Amino acid sequence: MRLSIVIPSRNGAARLPETLASIGAQELDAPVDVLVVSDGSSDGTAEMAAGFSFPWGAPRVLAHARGQGRASACNSGLAGAAGEVIVVLDDDMTLLPGALRAHAAFHAAHPGTAMRARITLAPFPRDACFARFTAREEAEQEALLLRHREDVPFSLCLTGHFSAPKHVLEEVGGFDATISRYGFEDIELGYRLSRAGVRLRYEPAAASLHRAHAIDLSTYLERQGEAGAVARQLAERHPEGPFRAYLRVDPPRALGLGRDPAGLVALRLTNRMLLRAPVRRALGSGPGFAALLALLRAGEALHLDPLVHFGYHVARDVRYFQGYFGELG
Repeated sequence: MRLSIVIPSRNGAARLPETLASIGAQELDAPVDVLVVSDGSSDGTAEMAAGFSFPWGAPRVLAHARGQGRASACNSGLAGAAGEVIVVLDDDMTLLPGALRAHAAFHAAHPGTAMRARITLAPFPRDACFARFTAREEAEQEALLLRHREDVPFSLCLTGHFSAPKHVLEEVGGFDATISRYGFEDIELGYRLSRAGVRLRYEPAAASLHRAHAIDLSTYLERQGEAGAVARQLAERHPEGPFRAYLRVDPPRALGLGRDPAGLVALRLTNRMLLRAPVRRALGSGPGFAALLALLRAGEALHLDPLVHFGYHVARDVRYFQGYFGELG
C-alpha cells in the first residue's frame, strides 16, 4: 500500500531538514511519495526541500505564491499525492523508527479508517511551570487516546501526524480551505469524518517527536486569540450539535457540582463568566490582563503549579473568547 507523505510548511526551511531526514531513515518495503507544500514561504522553504535527497530520490515540492493557511496546503498535497494512503506530517515532526511501516500495516488491517498517530513532546530547553503544564496536558491527552484507542472522538483528531486513505479524505472534501488562520482545521476534519461514518483509531506504534512545540506562554495565548476567531466562523457553520458544543461558545448547561472534579467545575464556571461581556472585557483589558499575568508570574515564582496551571487556562480562555467576539482588533 503506497504512502504519500504531505508536509505543509510555512517558513519551515530551518525545521524541515530534520523532518525529511527522519523520513529517509525509515526502514521501508517500498519508496514513499513525499510532497512538501510551501505555503507562501519567504525563507527558501521550497528551495531547501527541492535540494534534499532521499535514497530513492528527491521530495516533490508544491508552492503557494501567497500564504493560504495550513488547510489549503494540506489540500494541495492531497490533490497531488500519488499514494493510496495520505500521511499528514507537520514540518517540525521527527518520525521515530518503524513509524511508516506502522502506518502501512494499520491501513492494510483497517481499510477505510483514519489513524491518529502518536506524538511525543521533545523536552523543553529548561524546566519551568509552563513546561510542566504543557507536559501534563499532553499526558492527559495520551491517556484519553489510549482509553478510546479503537474509536477516537473527533475532538482528538489532531493532524500533525495523521493518516487516512486518499479516497476517504476526498469523499469528505478534504480540509476546510476557508480556515486560513490558526486553529481547528484538523478537529473540523475529524468532525466531518465522524459524520461520514469514518472511524478514527489511535496507533501508538506510529510515533513521532514534536520538536517545536515548546512555545512560551505569550505565543500560546496569542494562538488562542486566533483560534477564537476561527471558532466564530465554525460556530456559524455548525449552529448546533456536538461540534458547536466542543467550541464552548454557549454557556455550559450544567457545572457538574458534586459529580465532576473540582478543576473541571471551575473551568465550566469560568466559561460561563467569560461569555458575559463585562467580565471578559475587564479581564481582557490592558490593565486587567496585565494583572492576571502578574498573578501567574508570582505563582510561578512560588512554585504553586496547580493554581498557576488553572490560571493558564483562565488566561487562555480570556484570549479565546476575545477572539471569538472580535475584541482583539
